[in-house]
Amino acid sequence: MTEQPQPTTASPYQRLGGIDAIRPVVDEFYARVLADCELAPYFAGLDVARIKRHQVLFLASLLGGPHTYAGRSLAEAHRGHGITSADYDRVVAHLQAVLGDAGVPDDIVAAISDAVADAKADIVDVATGG
Repeated sequence: MTEQPQPTTASPYQRLGGIDAIRPVVDEFYARVLADCELAPYFAGLDVARIKRHQVLFLASLLGGPHTYAGRSLAEAHRGHGITSADYDRVVAHLQAVLGDAGVPDDIVAAISDAVADAKADIVDVATGG
């Protein structure tokens, strides 16, 4: 009798390989965002290394990891930056491309994409016409 495969109970965080797998994805994501002439100005004068550390913890927490994101709320962290809806969508496209290139399973990309979509209202500045 052949054994039936057992359903996985591993969290998305565990399936990806934990924090050590998330860090290079975040590094590549910010490399692409900072190389995008439409998006790079948003990061002028900011501590990108610090932002990347927060992003790693945010994603780890979002994916069910043991790390707790204790940074500012998304709305607070992005307030006053004048982020447009179009630029937000550009960032999301870079994130999805990096996740795809890293071989992240589709269900995890979808979960991250859903969480990012839910956060759009907290990040886009409606005063910019976003």
